[in-house]
Amino acid sequence: APKLSGNEHAHSRRSMLHTASMSFAGTVSSGPLAALLRSLGDEPEAGGCKSRANRNVANAMGLVRFPCPPGTLMNTYHLIRAGESGYEANDVLITNPLFLTNREDALTDLGIIQVEEACNEMMSKGMNPSVVKYSLAAKCIDTVNIMATNMMIGRNRIVPEFTFMDQRQAGLWDGKPLSTTEPAMFALDATEAGKEGRDGRPPANEDGTANETLYDQVVRLRQLMSILETQYSGDEIVLVFPDGGSPALLSCLIAGIPLNKCHALNFAPGEIRFNVNMENSLKLLDEKISSPEYNDAVTMGNEQLVALRTAPVEEEEKNFVDPSPSATAETVAIKPSKQSELAKALAADGQKEIPGSPDFFSFWALGAAGSLAMWNGGKEKEDEEPILERSSVPTLAFANATGTSTSLFEPSTTLDAVNLQST
Repeated sequence: APKLSGNEHAHSRRSMLHTASMSFAGTVSSGPLAALLRSLGDEPEAGGCKSRANRNVANAMGLVRFPCPPGTLMNTYHLIRAGESGYEANDVLITNPLFLTNREDALTDLGIIQVEEACNEMMSKGMNPSVVKYSLAAKCIDTVNIMATNMMIGRNRIVPEFTFMDQRQAGLWDGKPLSTTEPAMFALDATEAGKEGRDGRPPANEDGTANETLYDQVVRLRQLMSILETQYSGDEIVLVFPDGGSPALLSCLIAGIPLNKCHALNFAPGEIRFNVNMENSLKLLDEKISSPEYNDAVTMGNEQLVALRTAPVEEEEKNFVDPSPSATAETVAIKPSKQSELAKALAADGQKEIPGSPDFFSFWALGAAGSLAMWNGGKEKEDEEPILERSSVPTLAFANATGTSTSLFEPSTTLDAVNLQST
């Protein structure tokens, strides 16, 4: 065999060692020895070695999944309902977001007192929320303004929510009396909604008011909580809702309570509940589900639900309540289908005009006066002077470039002469 030189012998030995090391690395990374080495690398805990399954559980924040067992949520949540509003004081159910920003939905004097009492309760517990999230309803805006003043909360901690805190829309039942329609919706959800709230939909409407189930609102609340859990960590957050059903539904979602029981946890105007979690919500449900108030509301709601469903369309139009508290019977416009019946009734009483009907003679007279004022007899105005266009004042950049003016506000004689020569 030929003898190898020193350099060739060293190269052959390095090649053999490289091949052996690659083979060993492949065996360690893929064989049983790899599992043994990884188990030796686990950090010991009080109860022994941490299991691989527990070590691989991701605690990343993202889309919140309901229910939320203890230790799941990163923040502490306090839920409050806004105080009594003008619509509620006038016994009108308004769920369309278009009307919730009106000042008719602002807090009443009683609503202001309710919010102030809630503020005193929070201050007595030494609570200083780091974030106050509120709906854009007028009564919620008033509520957070009172909280900011009484509790010295900075405006940087008051955050509006534009969509996800809206209350459930009632469809065709929007605008009806609150005292009878709300219990009917309680009964609808208790009997038809199901555990997930996918059924029990109010009748549809044609004015843009959606007819939503509880599950439609669940989608919004999940988005709300996912944003809060992603944006904040370790904070005390106060959520200001415009109605009592939305915070009750959120409490059920956190605790895993069937959604057809959510109205047992309904909030009263101005009511606040601290540290809403699974344990507190389950405990409160045991107290509320058998309360006479809830059972009486569902019993009355069953009767009202039958009445709402059997009422003909004409009766629904007749019983519609104007959202404005200042509206009266004389100022509400009467539908054309009802004018003939009302005209007969008024004729029997000796009246001639229908309240709310338009005065067509007045409209005709106004239109005729406007036409005469604009008519010039078919002659053109010959004595009218032609309109001369006035040249704009040159800018400073143009003046500096041409050397025709030294001021923006003084017209240049040189520039005027140039304009005259060109014409």
